[in-house]
Amino acid sequence: MKIDLSGDYYEDCGIDSLVNELCGNNLSNFFKGKDYGNNEVEIFMVIICEPNKVKLRKRFDSKDQVLYWDVILNYEKVKSAKGNLKKALLANSIISSFDILDGYKKLNIQKTKLKEDANLFFKSIGWLQEMRVVV
Repeated sequence: MKIDLSGDYYEDCGIDSLVNELCGNNLSNFFKGKDYGNNEVEIFMVIICEPNKVKLRKRFDSKDQVLYWDVILNYEKVKSAKGNLKKALLANSIISSFDILDGYKKLNIQKTKLKEDANLFFKSIGWLQEMRVVV
């Protein structure tokens, strides 16, 4: 499946290098060739992080077979986060954003499998850590 993203954010929120890292084909390459039930559909996300109230945009372009949506981050929370926390906030926001697929069931994309693989991707690049409980 083809998955890609871009960003629309204020520089001072500090995610520029993170979005660039994801756009540097890391994300696209990970999902390339994986099957989620409907490989004719492409997914394109726009990472939004700005201090103004932003309304979620989502749409399916049936001509080009592309599903577009925004991943809206909490500007103040992201801006004040440091290092790994900032990465985890972005990763978790992207993974959670796949819930938009619930509104596009006719596209037959396996959301659960997609979210699991996204979680694996972010763990593989060190943005998410395994949580271990010590008893």
